[in-house]
Amino acid sequence: MPETQCLEKETVVTEQKEFCFRPITLETKELIESYTKPWAMDCSDLSFANLFIWGAEGKMQFAEKDNVLFIKLDFANVPVFFWAPIPKKGETVQYKKAIQDAIAYMEQIGVEPTFRSVWVPFRDKMLEACPNLHVMPTDIAWDYVYERESLATLKGKKLHGKRNHINKFLAMHPDYEYRQLDASMIDECIGLYEKWISEREDTAELEDERKSVALALRNMERLGLTGGAIYVDGKLSAFTVGERLREDMQLIHIEKADTEIDGLYPMINQQYVLHECQEVTYINREEDMGHAGMRKAKRSYYPAYMVEKYLLSVHDLTDAKGLWKQRESDDNTVNR
Repeated sequence: MPETQCLEKETVVTEQKEFCFRPITLETKELIESYTKPWAMDCSDLSFANLFIWGAEGKMQFAEKDNVLFIKLDFANVPVFFWAPIPKKGETVQYKKAIQDAIAYMEQIGVEPTFRSVWVPFRDKMLEACPNLHVMPTDIAWDYVYERESLATLKGKKLHGKRNHINKFLAMHPDYEYRQLDASMIDECIGLYEKWISEREDTAELEDERKSVALALRNMERLGLTGGAIYVDGKLSAFTVGERLREDMQLIHIEKADTEIDGLYPMINQQYVLHECQEVTYINREEDMGHAGMRKAKRSYYPAYMVEKYLLSVHDLTDAKGLWKQRESDDNTVNR
């Protein structure tokens, strides 16, 4: 059979029992990172902390098969989908078969087979194995990556507005205090988050984020996370949490601040970079999720580059609805 026919039905028959999906727990960190870490990726999705905090309660599960890691995602109101199969570096892998097996699994459970948030190196690898897959950019999932020096110094005309916000904050709160986040501050962080979420109109949409924030804060040491906080008048008023994604890059998972204090968001952004990210070149601040407000805010810091991600599918889904399209409403912008 020609290589380009890898998606025909007779070549993808597989049994669901061949996959043994398991929840992502702290005990599986070493196993999962044995697949992901060697790729030295700049893509935020596949950090273990990301998988653990956002994939809780079965929203993300993983399976191993023939030296390949499969990650299945099952979110409310979204059909089940996979991320790109991740081969174990240094091992012999039949990557074409891995793609076929994942496609067959999705077909068997009755969903349109799609691979989402596919990082460019894996996109190319998948297309080399199965060139008749359809490809569509999903720019609302692209990560914003900045030069550390730019976020630390805010030099230049483009970032003049950010410096002004910080100067206003400093003028109003000269006695502020930056502290490295530790376990004794978790309850204060959760209290600040509860205040932030109470200011939103539709808090039901943010219930999953509430759980993920708590998971991150309560498991910082085991997840390898670091954090920083700003105290204003003795009260924790902003915090952020991140991790070393690779040797030259820090990844920011969560950032929250009291919205009543002018300049506090740019201040915690800068202070965390100054204090906890001295040894990196780049800062990955994740995606904008299609929120217009978040997109505007992240672009206003002028990223050095974007981590591109793609949707790969068996059929052309260009005109399909509900596949991570731009959101029309921005009422509940999530600051992450």
